[in-house]
Amino acid sequence: MAQLNVNLADVNEKDAEGGGGQIIPRDRYLLNIVEGEVKRNSKNTGDLFEYKAEVVEGDFAGVKIFGNINVTHQTVTAQKIGQAQLAALAEATGIGKANLTDTDQLLFQPFYADLDVESYKGRDGSDKERMTVKKFIHAGNANEPPPSKAAANDNVKANSAANDNVKQTQATSTQATKPAPAAGGGGRQMPWQRTA
Repeated sequence: MAQLNVNLADVNEKDAEGGGGQIIPRDRYLLNIVEGEVKRNSKNTGDLFEYKAEVVEGDFAGVKIFGNINVTHQTVTAQKIGQAQLAALAEATGIGKANLTDTDQLLFQPFYADLDVESYKGRDGSDKERMTVKKFIHAGNANEPPPSKAAANDNVKANSAANDNVKQTQATSTQATKPAPAAGGGGRQMPWQRTA
């Protein structure tokens, strides 16, 4: 037998269920990648950049976001999308797509991203949710509004009624009252504006 040198008294068994981590409101967040590696995908059809990012400021600082970006893929469309995402990430960090030669360059480089909630089926067939990067923010798209916080993290399934004007109005007013950060950063220097 092997000796266990851990104290399990304070461990929550629900953590064993896995899942996508903490669900936070849809919005634009400042993140940085804390771990990442390029590895073969599970179907052996290409290579992907698998990363763990972390929210670095605000009420949700420390929340982990996990993601994958296709670097190469036997399907041309999947490879094209993945490489476009990698280029957008390089631009968002201020490294620049022409200068990115190694994924280690992306570690601990702050960047803005729009986060969204993605639903998926767990291994046991149950419905689960996880946070996902919807868009990396860079000079070319910084003036686009962030996703609406409405309907995110409300612990209630969306109403399927076709004419739910109240929720639509709330979502629109929430989005309209929060302006997107300007390309100039609203007083804050954006990652792509840093000088070496």
